[in-house]
Amino acid sequence: MFKLFSLEGKKLYDWTLERGVHTVGRSSDSDLVIDDSTVSRRHARIEVVDEDIVNLTDLGSHNGTSVNGYAITATAGLKPNDMISFGRVQFKIVPAGEGKVTSAFSVGDSEQDLAHATLLPIREALRPLPAAVIDNPKVFQAISEMGRMLILPGSNQEMFGKALELLQEAVPAERVAVLLVQPEDGKLFLAASRASGRRSPGSFTISRTIVRELLNQKNAILIADPKADSRFAQQQSIVGSGIRSAMAVPLFDQDKVLGILYADTSNPLHHYTEDFLRVTATFGNILAAKIANQNLLKERQAKEVLEAELKVASQIQNQLLPAHLLSIEGYSLSAFQAQCKAVGGDLYDLSQLADGSVLMLLADVSGKGMGAALLMSNVLAAFRILYDSQDLSLLEMTSRVSQQLVRSSRPEDFATLFICRLYPKTHTLRYLNAGHNPPMMIRSDGKVEELESSGIPIGAFDISPWKEGTSEFAVGDLLFIFTDGISEATNLQGEMYQDERLRRFLLNSPGQTPEELTESVLDEIRVFMAGAPQSDDITTLALRRDR
Repeated sequence: MFKLFSLEGKKLYDWTLERGVHTVGRSSDSDLVIDDSTVSRRHARIEVVDEDIVNLTDLGSHNGTSVNGYAITATAGLKPNDMISFGRVQFKIVPAGEGKVTSAFSVGDSEQDLAHATLLPIREALRPLPAAVIDNPKVFQAISEMGRMLILPGSNQEMFGKALELLQEAVPAERVAVLLVQPEDGKLFLAASRASGRRSPGSFTISRTIVRELLNQKNAILIADPKADSRFAQQQSIVGSGIRSAMAVPLFDQDKVLGILYADTSNPLHHYTEDFLRVTATFGNILAAKIANQNLLKERQAKEVLEAELKVASQIQNQLLPAHLLSIEGYSLSAFQAQCKAVGGDLYDLSQLADGSVLMLLADVSGKGMGAALLMSNVLAAFRILYDSQDLSLLEMTSRVSQQLVRSSRPEDFATLFICRLYPKTHTLRYLNAGHNPPMMIRSDGKVEELESSGIPIGAFDISPWKEGTSEFAVGDLLFIFTDGISEATNLQGEMYQDERLRRFLLNSPGQTPEELTESVLDEIRVFMAGAPQSDDITTLALRRDR
């Protein structure tokens, strides 16, 4: 049997590997679950064949799997004491009984007095190195190799491992470590560590005072000999007993501290100076730049994935809407939609029912973006299921869909709705307005009537307070239905367009076809906004009786 245990990271792991196959990943279905965002849901597979043969296979993970710092793309054999990285989480494999997990890193409760420590502001520590330091072949070579890391590809774990190895070539450090700040909560975790020879780096404890100095004040810190000063003699101030000299510098990029680079030694012949601190700060600066570049690359990749997903979602959403307008004898019809994001929460639908009547609805669900789009598709599907139920009234249809929303969505998920049914033979319009902007009936005589709301938005509460209304179409009458993307359109001065302004505009726009009126309204909105960005989805339906 073998044991697999973590050396660093946000959480410590200690697993015994029996003979057989073990899946590793972030998914709860995995045999070995690693709770870290850099680990894929199905990351890798470990097969213990017998007491001598253990195989590791990467399962196409996003951030990769490596053994002893080398990424694997196929199955690799494992040996005792091999170092394995799943994403940025590092493990060691040993025969069962040998491995022991200890606290890899912690912030100590003691308040460290730094009166006898050397503190350098990070910008001071990053001033050009003295010529005597640069002329040292080991230092020059190590810094040159670090510089190359800025342009070479590789995982974070490979980068950290190489950086710590190079730092130990430039400064006399027995232990070196990279501590990173978690973006979620600002806490530190041990991202990578290295000890000279093949020793384990052991556990790290840093006092809160030092952490504050590094992260908040952005000061590089040098403690030349903790044990020689009575102030430090009784404290586990940095890393426990035996430490003769220690350095810590903030990983600093564009006024933001990404983490800490740490080095120490217990050799009494190695005495750290400001020059060593400046070398360490130079390494930290290059490492911070590389981390920032990696983060930007991940953000760009994530953005590209999201944009691709949004493009597909937008195509799907567009296909949910009516593919073409209905042909209604004696009437003309126009529809328009412009979303302010790739996907949105406005919807409209048109359907010719079996009795010859025409059902139209327009709704605006709460929120914007992907969540609103999902809610929109739910509302649309729920109504379409009811279209074939000829015996259902508008009130019954609305009540059923509202109750479904209440049962299957969050309290803050609701939708304003205007739904109507036109009977072309009698030119009668039955309608229900559930908290929606009142559609406007532009009469042929120049008057404008509003079809007011009779109740609350659907999905808000498990009640049915709405009432149906009735209106008649005369020749030349035009019904204009719209979402609040028009009434709440905002100009650069923060002023909203509002329903009353739309009403006045419609009063001055008689005799237009549905297409002409829709275009006139949109032009009016564009002029009003005067270059201000569209802040909400805009959807309209316009229906006119021609004869």
